[in-house]
Amino acid sequence: MCGEEFLKYFSRDWRQNLSSKKEVVKNWIDVVTPDYLGGKDVGSMLVSSDEEAVGRKLILLQSDITEDPAHSFTKIMIKVTDVSGSKARTTYWGHEISRDYLRSVLRKGSSKIGQIVDADTKDGFKLRVTVTAISRHKVSKNKKTFLSNQMADLIRQRCSSLKLSQFVQEILSGKTESDLFNFAKKHMLVKFTGVTKVKVLQSPFFAKAKAAA
Repeated sequence: MCGEEFLKYFSRDWRQNLSSKKEVVKNWIDVVTPDYLGGKDVGSMLVSSDEEAVGRKLILLQSDITEDPAHSFTKIMIKVTDVSGSKARTTYWGHEISRDYLRSVLRKGSSKIGQIVDADTKDGFKLRVTVTAISRHKVSKNKKTFLSNQMADLIRQRCSSLKLSQFVQEILSGKTESDLFNFAKKHMLVKFTGVTKVKVLQSPFFAKAKAAA
């Protein structure tokens, strides 16, 4: 093939490749929290398809939902489950109280009692829950062990009797914190109690979607 013929062939092939490529159109969709977290628009994402949005995660502050500045030290993660029109629906995917906030509570002379608990909700979510208590004075090692085990049992029982939505509402509304406080105060002077971190290990929704794929 001579140089002129090669150029004609190459140019024709290059134009065909260009025309065969489809232009990718991306659209903005609004991300909505689940109903049990207020059903609020909390952000947007740019996607080329509904499928691309599913599984994406977004981190926001609890104060973005409650509009209460006192909740600004808690970060909540949500995960997109499906898209309807221009709305991306989500599920709760965990939360964490700021470590800076916990450090500000933990003062010299106090004790921190914690336990990491794996628990299942009534509707099949597998969670890893960190429960924490901080005392006003030093607590003995034996009492720390007793309190951490009892708090872990309380979380397991509560989790197994509730759906994810109910469990999350009880945590973020302060009910679980109050129950932990009322238990702990029988054994020590309490400065703080609460579920400081939750991680969703497995969701029945995403497990079914993965199996279907």
